[in-house]
Amino acid sequence: MNIKTLSIKEQVLLAMNRIYSNALTTTSGGNISAIDENGHIFITPSSIDKGTLTIDDIVEVLPDGTRIGKHAPSMELPFHSNVYRQRKDVKAIVHAHAPAAVAYACMRVAPNPTCARVYEDKLGKITGSSYALPGSLKLGDIVMQSFKDGYSSVMMDNHGATVGGSDMQQALSMYETLDYLCRSLFHAQTLGGAKYIKDKIPLKSTAYPVGKIDDGDTAKKEELTAFIKRAYKGLLVGSGWGTFAIRDGNGILFNADCDSPDDLSCSDIVRYENGYLLANKPCKYLDLILKIFEKTPEAQSVFISMPSAIMGFAMANVEFDSRLIPESYIMLKDVKRLPYSAMKDYDLIASSLTPSNPVAVIDNECIITIGKNTLKAFDRLEVCDYSARSVLLAKSVAKITPIDEDQVKEINDNFNGW
Repeated sequence: MNIKTLSIKEQVLLAMNRIYSNALTTTSGGNISAIDENGHIFITPSSIDKGTLTIDDIVEVLPDGTRIGKHAPSMELPFHSNVYRQRKDVKAIVHAHAPAAVAYACMRVAPNPTCARVYEDKLGKITGSSYALPGSLKLGDIVMQSFKDGYSSVMMDNHGATVGGSDMQQALSMYETLDYLCRSLFHAQTLGGAKYIKDKIPLKSTAYPVGKIDDGDTAKKEELTAFIKRAYKGLLVGSGWGTFAIRDGNGILFNADCDSPDDLSCSDIVRYENGYLLANKPCKYLDLILKIFEKTPEAQSVFISMPSAIMGFAMANVEFDSRLIPESYIMLKDVKRLPYSAMKDYDLIASSLTPSNPVAVIDNECIITIGKNTLKAFDRLEVCDYSARSVLLAKSVAKITPIDEDQVKEINDNFNGW
């Protein structure tokens, strides 16, 4: 179900369903709203189970304050309406209580998104605020002032976080990305703390023209779509980030940056061939993906993403040692760690990925996996992030020891992970 095709009221319902089902808020916590072209605000109700909302539970608030619906609107209506008055570019607001975001709110610290491109590009600068009684006019004024000052991502002291977007899909993507940022920063802290980017390296992004090229293999599009949705459910990709590409004859198929994994269908998969795109849908890592396919003809698939556990290693600039877990080493081999400066040299990145080294983690940027088929690249991404989760948990308790060189040789003699 594509959220952009729904009515404003339906978008609010679907957004809350997604926030709650993705464990980003509680039964009683959080509120979501959107405003239409007539200034009517549609908002989730107060004190109603977030897990069982229906379209009839969404409250409509008219510009004169008249309320239409069978429930009272969220008690946080004051800051929603204040933000809409101050920021005409904001059309949707998500306020929720994701545990990692609430942790930052409790620390009264605004997370710094300059630890990775994906966070800074999505969220911009994040501001803190000050405490006020939930639902109070004072809190409404505090949040409004932050948005008036130009911020669209606001941490609310001892409370939670609020983001505002140009539409509901953007607002959802922003809140989800904020959660990933906070979780990744906590993971990085386990490894000594995040390092921050002083000078962001621009991505090489060719503006490929749209041309008349073949639509591509429908079965491969279905396979790609299914794996992206699966990766989203497994917390391996987020809304608007995470790119999976597979070879398709003389071209490749990939998901564009703008597509939400929950809304993805085969019609959203883009095909590239001989310098042309089938549709004008951008992918900021396309030039890098093309270089990887060029350098490694054995690779039939490339996955670039930023899941929170392995991003903890990337942001801390710490190598992930796959030899800590034998089954992980079989699939991943030695995971290459590349410095952030490698983003200036796509040849260097592509050359580091081979059948014997199918995984690379770039400091402050991403993880890249390749495979001889779609499943292998997906499996490597999943194994690497799941293994990183295990290592982070273990490191928080005790020193951990990898297998030794003889044991590594034994694995290499008995398993061909490619």
